[in-house]
Amino acid sequence: MQLTEALDALCIATRANGRSHRTVQSYRQKIAPMIKFLGNVDVKDVTVHDLRRYVATQMDSDLSPFTVASRIRHAKRLWNFLEEEGLIEENPADRIRTPHPKRKAPKGISREDLKRLLEDVRGDDLQDLRDRALILFLADTGARVGGVCGLCMEDLELEAGLARVTEKGGKTRQVPFTRLTAASLQAWLAAAGIEKGPVFLGLGPRSEGALSPSGVHKMLSRRAESAGCEGPTNPHAFRHGFAREYLKNGGDLGTLADLLGHSTVMITKEYYAVFKMQELQEKHRKHSPVSRLYDEEGDGK
Repeated sequence: MQLTEALDALCIATRANGRSHRTVQSYRQKIAPMIKFLGNVDVKDVTVHDLRRYVATQMDSDLSPFTVASRIRHAKRLWNFLEEEGLIEENPADRIRTPHPKRKAPKGISREDLKRLLEDVRGDDLQDLRDRALILFLADTGARVGGVCGLCMEDLELEAGLARVTEKGGKTRQVPFTRLTAASLQAWLAAAGIEKGPVFLGLGPRSEGALSPSGVHKMLSRRAESAGCEGPTNPHAFRHGFAREYLKNGGDLGTLADLLGHSTVMITKEYYAVFKMQELQEKHRKHSPVSRLYDEEGDGK
């Protein structure tokens, strides 16, 4: 079996296992550079030395550390698949290490900018009512923009404070929200006369049906400019902001993983453990016996 055939087999198996077309496309995109480097050779002819040469060229390239790590991780997935399927006797990727570049804190919306946005949507016309409900829902749930745009009335339980969102890969999950968000949703739905179908509608002259993710981006960009926001206000910034505030308020990574719809807590840790460490540092500064000693002696904080 040649490398291109092996990649095709992996993609078919991935799709058959219920993963999305997007995931399949990611495999093709991220594994293609390895095949280009090695040539379309037989999988049994590839050695650990060949893979190390490939990894070295990636590490020496101008690509970001995260792109390099992703390419190596996807390449290892191909070789692990071939081993699982019994198509190779020895896995040349076993001794290849995946780099783990240090992540900076994700750029979440700040409390100040969220307040500015909410101040900008205090009116009672349809545009303000919809935008306020949408902003609160994003901030309150940490849901992805695709799940928010696909939200329908049958997915919404206002009294219970629950919504069922369908996000990447067609995965469905429930997200809780507070009474403030429920009240804002109720006001919007009543004013718009929505009883079935999509919860968030487009309101432009050419808009029909559900608000699109690009429509949410444009709305937030317009509102951010009007409100004088200073930091990121894109839909994913709400997700990052939700995670940051949840951890700062004492939440744990395991529960956060469930709230964000991550398949494992390791994904949550990879992205958001930096927030947890910042919180630990703040608590340490407040409660360290050395800090308390200085305070008691009046020598400063």
